[in-house]
Amino acid sequence: MTRLLVWLRQFGIYRGAVDLYARSGLFRGLVIAFIPVAWILVLTIAPYAQMVLISFYERYPLPPDQTVEFTFRHYGSFAERPLYLTAFIRSFVFASLMTALTLIVVFPVAYFISKVAPRGQRTRLLLLVIAPFWISEVIRSFAWMIMLSNSGAVNSLIAWLGLSAEPFEMLYTNLSLSIGVLYLTSLYMLLPVYSALEKIDSQLLDAAANLGAPAWKRFTRIILPLARDGIVSGCTLVFLLVIGLYAMPQLLGGPGTTLFAATIGQIFSKAGDSWPQGSAFSLILIGAALGYVGLFTVLFQSRRRRRAS
Repeated sequence: MTRLLVWLRQFGIYRGAVDLYARSGLFRGLVIAFIPVAWILVLTIAPYAQMVLISFYERYPLPPDQTVEFTFRHYGSFAERPLYLTAFIRSFVFASLMTALTLIVVFPVAYFISKVAPRGQRTRLLLLVIAPFWISEVIRSFAWMIMLSNSGAVNSLIAWLGLSAEPFEMLYTNLSLSIGVLYLTSLYMLLPVYSALEKIDSQLLDAAANLGAPAWKRFTRIILPLARDGIVSGCTLVFLLVIGLYAMPQLLGGPGTTLFAATIGQIFSKAGDSWPQGSAFSLILIGAALGYVGLFTVLFQSRRRRRAS
């Protein structure tokens, strides 16, 4: 590195670059943005661009000495089997329901930490909530499998309380999958909602209470409007996370809970030439999910503008 700097100084490149960096705000912006832009281009856009290209290949990987043939048939195969469309619709319905359920469960927790708990305890409470997420998704899925099995802690508690002599079949059902996904996505809803609630001035709530506003009106007229951006951000994160889940549905779900991401994984894992079809289905899922979230955001913004006007 020292030799490189000496070489640059000899040719005046180093001094010229430093002078340009000091004088030009545009050049400083380009230097600062280089690493994140390169990161996005190399690790995000490039793989997706390759996937788009592969989705139009007739075959991939290409056999030796065979020219590339392009086709749209892999996109058309999405409508050929009802199994694909069923898993696709199920994924969007499930992701929407889990997003709403996560918001309902997490919002009181976020409100308690941000407004009820003493200010000195809020960081500790957040760490307690975040700590389980230091463990991988697979390990947490196995933990819930143990908890919800016929001889697990939940059925053991039910039997100890005398509520049922026979264990409840909770594993590999919508119930077990919903519990696992709720546990997985709660943090992604908690942090944006907590951040929005924490910024709300408590004096506004106190003033509304002093003027006689009941709790439900303070919630609907002050808390919800001011926390709306955090709610939208949390819902967007949770929905996009759930729509692409693969490991947890495979471990906690059953045949009747197969999501589209798992279907795509099965296509990629099939023997033979299946990468173009898997790439096409992946792009269909990504495009539909982004369109769904974009429509939700546009509707939210237009509704907020109408209320503001």
